[in-house]
Amino acid sequence: MGNTRAWPVLRTTDLAAALSVAERLLSTAAWYEPSDCYLDAWARNDDDLRRLADTFPGAQVTSYGTDGIGLPASVHLGVDTFVQVRGALRAWADITRGYVLWHNLKWPSVPELGLGEEYKYAELQIACNSHDIHCEEWAAEHTVFIHARPGDDGRAAWLAAQVGARVVGPPEFGW
Repeated sequence: MGNTRAWPVLRTTDLAAALSVAERLLSTAAWYEPSDCYLDAWARNDDDLRRLADTFPGAQVTSYGTDGIGLPASVHLGVDTFVQVRGALRAWADITRGYVLWHNLKWPSVPELGLGEEYKYAELQIACNSHDIHCEEWAAEHTVFIHARPGDDGRAAWLAAQVGARVVGPPEFGW
């Protein structure tokens, strides 16, 4: 078992642009399961927690405060369609930092780079209001990340080029 590497391929203040790039990247996948997608957001105060939970009453809340009680709290929502992703991410991005992760997909082979299809390390992510995959630091921009096998810099660049994007920073250690 290993960890992915996550290459940022777009940083923008326009959430619609980030969603568009993600949707186009998903269309380049050899396949993906739309229902294997979830959103996570962090509530660091009571108002954020209330607003996140009120937006989607079915969301799961996990507290990380003292003895598992209180703040901060993670709000987790499973989604089945890109339309649901778009609505949830827009709502949550107005409240706090968070991300959406598609994790059951397969990147296509890239014969010219000597790369076969990739399933184990293939993921796609949008980090809202953050430049890092864990959304630890607030930023005015949203970041689209391509997750792939460590060392597959060429795959990330190739995938980004397929949708008119490019790698815009060094990779992070992924999940």
